[in-house]
Amino acid sequence: MTKLLPVTAYTIRRLLRQYQGQLRSVVAEGACLVADPEIDLNAVLESLYLDEEEIKIQVTEIEKLMMTHQLLLKAGATQQAAAVEDQILWILGLKRITMKTPSAAPAMPQMMAVGI
Repeated sequence: MTKLLPVTAYTIRRLLRQYQGQLRSVVAEGACLVADPEIDLNAVLESLYLDEEEIKIQVTEIEKLMMTHQLLLKAGATQQAAAVEDQILWILGLKRITMKTPSAAPAMPQMMAVGI
C-alpha cells in the first residue's frame, strides 16, 4: 500500500488546521472518511479511492503538489501556493469555502434636517 510521507501528512494536517471551518466535503455524506487534522490521511485516501493503483496515483500527485507548494512558498508566490493547496484538498475530497468579504455598504442618503 502506497502511503503519504510523514512530512507530507504533517503539512496537510497544518493546512487542515489552518482552514478549519472553511472546508467542506465534496463527497456524498457517509460515502468515505472526511479529512480533518486528527484523522489518518492514508485511511481517508483508501476510503476515497478503492483501487490500489488509483491510491498510488493520488499519493504520487499529492507528493508532487506538496513539493511545488513548498517551492512556491519559498519564492513568495502565495496565490499560486494557495491554488496548489486547493488541488491537494480536492484530492482529499475537500473544497475550500470562499469567505466573502462584505462589500462596503452603500452610502446612506443624507437626511436633510428640516427646521420646524
